[in-house]
Amino acid sequence: MRSIEWVVEIPPARLGPRIVSPEWHASGSRIRIGRVLRLEELKAGLPVGKLGLELHFYPSLGSTNDRAAELARAGAPEGTLVVADEQTAGRGRSGRRWHSPAGSGLALSLVLRPTTLGSREIAAIGLIGAMGSIEALAEYGMQPELKWPNDVLLNGAKVGGILAEASWTGSELDHVILGIGLNVSAAPFPEVEFPATSVEQSLGRPVPREALLLRVLAATDRWYARLIDGTAHPEWETRLAYRGKRVAISNGKGERVGVVLGLTPQAGIRMAVEGDEQVVFESGAYRLRPL
Repeated sequence: MRSIEWVVEIPPARLGPRIVSPEWHASGSRIRIGRVLRLEELKAGLPVGKLGLELHFYPSLGSTNDRAAELARAGAPEGTLVVADEQTAGRGRSGRRWHSPAGSGLALSLVLRPTTLGSREIAAIGLIGAMGSIEALAEYGMQPELKWPNDVLLNGAKVGGILAEASWTGSELDHVILGIGLNVSAAPFPEVEFPATSVEQSLGRPVPREALLLRVLAATDRWYARLIDGTAHPEWETRLAYRGKRVAISNGKGERVGVVLGLTPQAGIRMAVEGDEQVVFESGAYRLRPL
């Protein structure tokens, strides 16, 4: 079985997408959950603001973040979009696996070059991917929430994860890769520690992945602009899960218990921790779990 890799560029003048270089790759047979992503529908809806001026689409790919990083190192412009119908070696924070079977979800990564942001604000890039996903899901009438620092919840279960990876040259930021993964179809989730769900399980009806992807991009583009101009915080706190509730937070060296108060402009979480009036935890390697 052979599959084709499409590398598509959409010129700013919107004269229509142009196929730049098709390359053939051999791949083994895969289990498909739903229908293949319709490339023509994606191309017709791009670009979305600054995002998707260049589209790299793969029927199957190890990691969209890894491929986007390769493109960024080769000089890919801001807004370059990598999409895979199937992701076989995706990952979340701390190297945890995020497998997206063919036809089951959204696996996408964006090349961003936010050179005007300070080093502390770069940490908030992951939040704009989460908020873009949350806003897109809310347009379907759902009530998604942000599980700090990088998960999207529906009805208390994980429906998506965000991974932002920055690359520096000395003290200068070169690029940030923003990866977004969402479970769309009702597929099994054997590798997810936190209880998982899918968009279609929560909504009770099918959702075209192309339309959802474009909505995610549109909302993420808006949040990216707000992060750049400094107006993103504190609105993202309105979607924060467990606010006012007791949770445990850990970083592998120990665990502390407290009440969630809110978020900082730099994407840290504010908590009233037992024995302290208020403590701020930066995203880093911390994990949060409800009690």
